[in-house]
Amino acid sequence: MSGGRFPSLESLVLAVFLVSAIVLGAAGTGIVRGPSSIKWEREYDKAIARAQAEKKLIIADMFTDWCALCKDMDRETFGDSKVIRTMADKYVWLKLNTETEEDGERLQEEFAILTYPTVLVLDGSGEEVDRVDRFLGPSQFMEKVQSSVDSPDSLANLRKAVREHPDSVPARYALAEKLLDQNNYAKARPEFEKVVEIDPENREGKTDLSQYNVALCLASQEKFVEAIIQLDLLQERFPKSNAIADATVLRGQIYRCCNELDKAKAALREYVTKYPTQGHIQEVENLLAAMEAETKGK
Repeated sequence: MSGGRFPSLESLVLAVFLVSAIVLGAAGTGIVRGPSSIKWEREYDKAIARAQAEKKLIIADMFTDWCALCKDMDRETFGDSKVIRTMADKYVWLKLNTETEEDGERLQEEFAILTYPTVLVLDGSGEEVDRVDRFLGPSQFMEKVQSSVDSPDSLANLRKAVREHPDSVPARYALAEKLLDQNNYAKARPEFEKVVEIDPENREGKTDLSQYNVALCLASQEKFVEAIIQLDLLQERFPKSNAIADATVLRGQIYRCCNELDKAKAALREYVTKYPTQGHIQEVENLLAAMEAETKGK
């Protein structure tokens, strides 16, 4: 047996250390590398199934082909490295065209999406948690989505408050106002109606406002006859309410939409006479002038 040279113990330890470092370094590189982009679902049912299975919220980008800001948000916000690194794996991402895709058209109607960009935050059952209703850059977008989950004023938390206190006028009214602010008249109206039912005597000072808002929701859905009935009820039940002034304007606008111009002008003139210092006076005077011009032009 030839006498070979054997490595020293120190050399063996060093070699083992170097191999371990290389292995760990390679593994570490794999761990650090995160998603390079957001993976978008393009079907609502698949997004819901994933959200339920993975116990995640859905971020739904509702867009149109003509929306330039939607494209900007795609590039600047959804393509941002920090958004991708922080949020890509935390949510299920859904992208729907509200004008060309069936799921998008349905959600546009259900959630009363009227402005773009709109990004919905949905839970696993498809209920709205909250929304982003304008262009936001990366940092603002991340903050807004997180606040949607945490804020007591988010739609999800307002609904939770109503579930926990179904006969609470403040809770019901806050939820109704939130839905109204989103132009979701179909969902806001029953919440306002519930306030009227809970507190018919207006002890908490929200019933008269709710009665007016029921009429507003109906008028916004072009249910003009029903809206006038609600305004009549408001006048009858709460004649001294501060909401009567706005109700007079709404009545005039409804009559104008129904092409009952004499009634419309009478209602608006009543507003000008009775409420000369109210906030809508200039708007009403301009509307009256426009109606007079229309009448003379015929």
